[in-house]
Amino acid sequence: MSFALAFACSPARAEAAVAGWDHPGYDAEDSYYNPGESAINATSIAKLTKKWSVALRKHEGSCGGFSAPMVAGGRVVTTDQLGISAFQAATGAPAWHYDWVDPGDSDTAVLAASGNTVISANGDCNSNSDPDGTLVALDLATGKVRWQVDSDMPIYTVVVDKGMVVVSGESPSDEQAVVAYRVSDGKQAWKRVDYAASSVSADGRILVNKGNTTSALSITMGALLWTKPALWEAKAATPAADRFLVTNGAAMSAIKATTGAVLWTAPNKASDLLATDGRRLYRMDDHTAEALDINSGRPLWSRALPAEGTQPARAGGLLYTGGPILSPTSGAVITQPKALAGRQIATGGHLYTVNDGVLSNFAP
Repeated sequence: MSFALAFACSPARAEAAVAGWDHPGYDAEDSYYNPGESAINATSIAKLTKKWSVALRKHEGSCGGFSAPMVAGGRVVTTDQLGISAFQAATGAPAWHYDWVDPGDSDTAVLAASGNTVISANGDCNSNSDPDGTLVALDLATGKVRWQVDSDMPIYTVVVDKGMVVVSGESPSDEQAVVAYRVSDGKQAWKRVDYAASSVSADGRILVNKGNTTSALSITMGALLWTKPALWEAKAATPAADRFLVTNGAAMSAIKATTGAVLWTAPNKASDLLATDGRRLYRMDDHTAEALDINSGRPLWSRALPAEGTQPARAGGLLYTGGPILSPTSGAVITQPKALAGRQIATGGHLYTVNDGVLSNFAP
């Protein structure tokens, strides 16, 4: 079972300079691009020192794990093997913990913040025939539960934008559906049966599949915006929300978000691990990081990595790969510090990592 999540922001990102990374992919577009970071750059990256480090909670028999950190409202929040833990961003002091009812039957949650609310999406892991899903809204400051939705349908994708939470999933015991809930109170707003959703929003447009077609829906109303005779899954959208980056399982394509028109297709370039700064598309393929031109799909550079690459992220003129830190323009290795390995996000002059159950904060 896999989960994916995108959370609300406007394409202009007027709040980009705010020190936060409150969505799994930074923005609702899942671009993994933080344009507001400037303190950590090619000059200062070698000067980072550890400001604090905490061991995340472990539990023998847990089927959940450790997620990439998110940063919002002065908190760093991540999952652990007992549930969710929040820490003071400045000091690493514990702020609150939220525990799963049964850690042995609770998958790793995907987290993001919408305002002062943390949304958690996960499900059980011991049932193949009738798995269930859970959405929980927590107060960012205290961890107090605001609302909870227990879904008979497992949750495979989650998109949050424009005040809505949209989930999709299916199982042998549950019909395939896309269901929307209000962020404010968790009440159901709309539902489309026999559809499956991708995990990306481009300024309130989401992609859904039915049969061998792909459609764009309005996230607020569920209204149909366009349909194309192609089976695409959105992996990201550009920060300006003008195009989706989609795959059909083999090729990577860029399509117009407003119409679904294909702008380019790059054969054999499908990847689940993408980032884009609106100029280049960065993709991981096993031990290789690669950049494509966002306007043509033309390969720009390729870099072999010493280990399998993780989710790429762009910030401060750097491309993070989970290992070596690269130049986004050339792919040249800027630094390869072992201390910074793991899931990495850079924001507000700090680099946060989760590696082997340890959450750390580095700064120049």
